[in-house]
Amino acid sequence: MKKSLFSVLSALAVAGLLAPVPAKAECYEPPAAFVVWSKCEFKRICADPKKEKRVNWCKTIGLEGADLSGARMEDIVLHHSNLKAINLEKTDLRGADLSNTDLSGANLKRARLQKAIIKDANLSGADLSGANLEGADLERSNLTGAKIKGTKFGAVRMSDATWIDGKTVCKGGSVGECR
Repeated sequence: MKKSLFSVLSALAVAGLLAPVPAKAECYEPPAAFVVWSKCEFKRICADPKKEKRVNWCKTIGLEGADLSGARMEDIVLHHSNLKAINLEKTDLRGADLSNTDLSGANLKRARLQKAIIKDANLSGADLSGANLEGADLERSNLTGAKIKGTKFGAVRMSDATWIDGKTVCKGGSVGECR
């Protein structure tokens, strides 16, 4: 009796009927708010959508202007991507690789960008209000016209980054503030 009850409970648990398993979006699911793309490696996934067989949404939607507000994307790799005007408000991008990415006009309000790699990126006109960039790497990035009210810049590497005024280039060794 105990053995058969254990077998039934085990089968139900495996089937997800006893303790339902939360649904997770796969790395190749289309972009949407609250998508869990943690640890996905996109690299240049939408750079040439005609060659990409697994990501049908790249052909029609792409990531430019996409609404990914509130998504969990920690440790995601999106370097060399076109993310112009993307909505990443309240998105978890801790440890993400966004190097060489075009984030011009992006909404990054209250985004979690701790220890993100955002070097050589275009953040011109981006809204970083209230974002947490502590420990991020912004070396050689362009912040011309970016909104930074309430942004946390603790321990951010900013060597050779172009500051929000579009004229000041942060000196080598600038950490936490543009010098």
